[in-house]
Amino acid sequence: MEKELKTIVKDLGKSTTKAYTNSYKRLRKLLNLTDKRKPIKKISVNDVLEAISSVENASTRHSVFVIATKIYNYNDNKEKFDEVKNKINEDKRQIQKTKNINLNNSLPSFKEINNAVKKEEDPKKYITSFIMLKINTRNQDIALADLHSNKKDTYDPERNHLVVDGNKVIFIRNKYKTSKKYGQKKNIIAVKKFADKVKELLGDKDVVPLFIRKNGEKITPASIASYMKKHIVLGLNEGQIMKAVLKYADEAGSYDMLRKISANRGTTIQVLLNEYDVSNIKEPSEVIKQNQDVTQEVKVE
Repeated sequence: MEKELKTIVKDLGKSTTKAYTNSYKRLRKLLNLTDKRKPIKKISVNDVLEAISSVENASTRHSVFVIATKIYNYNDNKEKFDEVKNKINEDKRQIQKTKNINLNNSLPSFKEINNAVKKEEDPKKYITSFIMLKINTRNQDIALADLHSNKKDTYDPERNHLVVDGNKVIFIRNKYKTSKKYGQKKNIIAVKKFADKVKELLGDKDVVPLFIRKNGEKITPASIASYMKKHIVLGLNEGQIMKAVLKYADEAGSYDMLRKISANRGTTIQVLLNEYDVSNIKEPSEVIKQNQDVTQEVKVE
């Protein structure tokens, strides 16, 4: 067991290793593998995929399926693997459609969130919500940020930085989900209130972590979600804000806005639409009708 698991999680980050380890143990339990000396690979791929297919929850099924793809050669079993994967994607899609319908009816609009941000006076809540709404970031991007009063500071490459520059703030991101692929990102926030709120938190100090634990230490990745929960307007979370932003872009018909969101977040437009688009309820029609305009003008803001 240990040898097989070590092979699976080799060279992975701490959080991914933890997730894969839990999924690996879940798959062993699903297969009734109580003998720790026996690796999963000793079981036929057909029996493993049959066990995986019996899992009702699509997300759980996906997590154990990923482990199976790390144990067995995908190309050697492509037809079997594809069949299971396609069913998982289909079931996840149905779940997402139901969630999208509910969210579409209950989610605050982009303008409502934007107004709440404008009115917010708590500095941490304002800074967090502003960045999430306007720069489309994930929790980690903000939670790992240090505030700086001086542009000439030396910046820790393992941290993100909000650097005061008069009435502007330079947001430097070194650590975000896809940083290895897209590299460092910079945004200039030319909003006086934002700069004032950063200065308010800095006080007379040169450098201050935006979020910090009660014992004075910087927060760990595992603690990010719980720390961020209290610092977003309207009781929302990162995913809900992202969905509201994409709904706004969809209603505006702005592909340029989608490209900016994609660049800011460090992900493809397709991933954005698959994961966060609440208008993504029906499958696109393959039927082209006589009165359908296939050259619709895209409104660019």
